[in-house]
Amino acid sequence: MEMEVWPFLALSLGVTGLVRLLPWGTERQRIVASLLVLLAFMCWAPFVLDNFRLFQMTRIAVLGLALLGLNILTGYNGQVSLGHGAFVLMGAYTVAVLLDRKEQLNLIDASPWPFWATIIVAGILAAAAGLVIGVPSLRLSGPYLAIATLAVMISFPIIVRKYGAFTGGSQGLGFSRPPQPPFLEDLISREAWMYFLCLLVLVVMVLLGWNLLRGQFGRALQAVRDSEVAAAAMGIDVARVKVLAFVISAFYGGVAGALLGLISGIVNPDTVDIVQSINYLAGIVIGGLASIMGSIIGAAALVFIPSDAAKVVAKLPILSSDVVTRAPGAIQGAVVIVVMLLMPYGVAGVLHRLARLRLDQIAARWREAPALLSRSLQRASWAWDIRLWARHGPGTGHSPREGVVGRGQGNLPTQQPREDPTKGGQ
Repeated sequence: MEMEVWPFLALSLGVTGLVRLLPWGTERQRIVASLLVLLAFMCWAPFVLDNFRLFQMTRIAVLGLALLGLNILTGYNGQVSLGHGAFVLMGAYTVAVLLDRKEQLNLIDASPWPFWATIIVAGILAAAAGLVIGVPSLRLSGPYLAIATLAVMISFPIIVRKYGAFTGGSQGLGFSRPPQPPFLEDLISREAWMYFLCLLVLVVMVLLGWNLLRGQFGRALQAVRDSEVAAAAMGIDVARVKVLAFVISAFYGGVAGALLGLISGIVNPDTVDIVQSINYLAGIVIGGLASIMGSIIGAAALVFIPSDAAKVVAKLPILSSDVVTRAPGAIQGAVVIVVMLLMPYGVAGVLHRLARLRLDQIAARWREAPALLSRSLQRASWAWDIRLWARHGPGTGHSPREGVVGRGQGNLPTQQPREDPTKGGQ
């Protein structure tokens, strides 16, 4: 039985939301149960989705891991980076070299490496690169740091092309994807195996990140983000926290790059380009800054908008075919603008606020809606009366005394005429 991806997502998210909102158990029990239900639906995905949609779900897991690393640096620590794609690309090349061209490294045995070991090595090498970049970046902040990290992203593909004998140059490196374990060969396909592998790594890294961010280090990250001066006054080593944020972010990016290389089987300098690196930042803005769930939502937006936006826009008769062709980028930009205006904390922030509501609270607020609307309209009418009085002045029939007092709301304070001090005592 196959399902379309959108009904599948609607069903899984709907059931997860019901488990989260229904009045049963404690808050922690509802959260854990809803996450387990969502994970169960994600494990069901390979059996009901076609190969293309399953590959998209695999990419969401990989991009979610990359965006989580960037969110630790930018969302939780406040260091804006446009070069996170360099760490992802470094992780992908690490896997490619160790699985295919490792014999060119004289200090490494030419025997095949286990794929899980290449994932760990990719994360460690990317973390080392994050340390090298993070230390000199201590003197930079804001747009200067963003430009510096963008320069890293621009220079890394150039370095890769320069050492073409080792990296494959512009053509890149190709290697065999790891096959599924023998006990799973008759149960699932290779595409399903890669999906489960990426999902497993994502779950493990999310749990590690959740434990890290909810502890003392996570509070230190946010304290440095809010005010470095106040954080230093509280005894926090600001430089150490900022460098560690770079290292951890790069580690997540390297692991994500390793998975990206494993699911594609080929790596070249265009695997992660400048546009994709900037899109990582757009993804965490859409999903939600300083939010683990926001990283996953942002990854889903980056995957589904390019593939499905053109289909949606093509159904609008008022748009030309040229607009439909350029729809993915245009719609992604429009989504970023709308989210920044209407949802400053991203989609995850809105979902978090909705999750805190209860059914009885929703019913109570629905009953209060007419009264709230009436008060809002009344305040708007008062503001309009005062605006007319300020424009036309007193004596023109638009005084606030006429507009407000006529509604029985009391008089506005008026200025009493001053007495002439030269006439006092006469």
